[in-house]
Parts: sequence; structure tokens; C-alpha cells
Amino acid sequence: MGSASDSTWWTLGEVVKWVHAIDPAATVWQIRIGLEGRCASGRIRSHGRRWVYRYDRPLWIDHGDRRFVLFSDEYGGPQSSFEAISAYEWKDLTFFARPTPEMDRQYEVALEQALAQLVSPVELRSLSKHRLAWRDVEFWCADVIREWSQASPLATQNEGGGEPRSDAVGTTAGGSLVSRMPTSRPAPLSAPDFRSWYKERVAELIERGETSSGEKDWQAVKRQFPGRVRRTLARAVRDECAPAEWKKQGRRSPPN
Repeated sequence: MGSASDSTWWTLGEVVKWVHAIDPAATVWQIRIGLEGRCASGRIRSHGRRWVYRYDRPLWIDHGDRRFVLFSDEYGGPQSSFEAISAYEWKDLTFFARPTPEMDRQYEVALEQALAQLVSPVELRSLSKHRLAWRDVEFWCADVIREWSQASPLATQNEGGGEPRSDAVGTTAGGSLVSRMPTSRPAPLSAPDFRSWYKERVAELIERGETSSGEKDWQAVKRQFPGRVRRTLARAVRDECAPAEWKKQGRRSPPN
């Protein structure tokens, strides 16, 4: 595995620069979402420095809590060498960005601002263990070039003759996930694919200056994936990915 300075590996900043040459309107947030989906499907290889802890158990601190970073720093730290991040592990990972002093004083807002910018270091957090998992993450440049050279930054399908996805999910021209399965027996949508779709929905609504309640989200899910997403998954992903101000509109509504 190459070092951090190896030219075959790109930093997030270099990935953003490449994508902007193709699609200048793509935001850093959208590019992060695109990377998560492609890395989780094995189409873009990545490596980084694994965050190692004194003991292997969840910290049970929400990433929106200021103590999240403090506890991760106190009880662990990144190893010195770079290690490959598997596609399987990516299914439990999402980007984390530390707010800087000049950002909004409200911490949850500052977290969102940080994800929308290029801040260092590039880190990933574990969704299941509630802690930082990787630092100084980089991406194989040949994979990035192949995946984005002919695609929209938000596309989540296999481009360039790649293997078909096992969950039989495709995308519209705008990058939204749609089912290719017969409507009589819809296949369940995987959690990583649903998370990618929901993050895209959030990004699009924010770009238009709109918000969404839990009920509006659920209605959108049912229209997009009829019979393919359980209400419990939709709630969990909304709790994980929705902006803080959206949750004040009502996190849950009575089940149908």
C-alpha cells in the first residue's frame, strides 16, 4: 500500500478538483455522498489510517455531541500506517468533519457546514460503534477517474461496463434510485443504498431552500420505493442524516 504522498492516491480535495472539472456545480457534500456509495459497492478503492481504541466497544455518544470528538481523541488515535478500507466496512461508515472556530456557534449547524467544505483531516465515523473509525482517507485515482468521467456526481449505478448491482437498483438521469424489479414482488432496498438516496434528497432540498418533516420524508420514500423500505429503516436513516432543524418538525408519525 502506498504512502499518503503516493500519486496513485487522491485526497478528498483532489477528488473534488477532478469532479469540478466535469461538473462545476457539484458541491462537496454531493461528492462525499457519491464517494460513499461507490466505495461501499467496491467501485472506488480507498485507504486510510485506522482509528485504534484502547478497548473495542461503542462509545454511545451521538456525533452531534461535542464530546464525540473529545472521547474519540481521548480513548483512541490513528495508527501510523495506511490500510485498505473494504467495501464491506464502508457500509457502516460515513464522512465526519470537525467544525472550525469560525463556523456557526451552534455545534450541529457547524457540523453540517464542515461537511460542506474541504476541511482537514478527512475522517470517517462508524455508524454502529458511534465513534471515529478512519483518518486521512484517500481514494484510488484511477477508480475516481473511471467512475466520474462519464457520470453525474450523484449517480449511484455502475458505469463503464461494471458489474450489475445485486439489489437490482438503477438511477434516473438526475441520480435518484429507482427499482428495476417487478412491482409484484419488490426486493427490499439495502440500507446503504437507501442512505445514499436519502442523503441526496437532503442535499437537493437544502439546495432549493426547502425542509422536510418525518411524514413528508416517509411519503417520498413510499413514492420512490413502494414496498421496498421498512418504516424503521426510514426513521433510523432520518435520525442519522437529517439536519438538526428538520427533526424539530417531528421525528415520527403514526405508522400506516
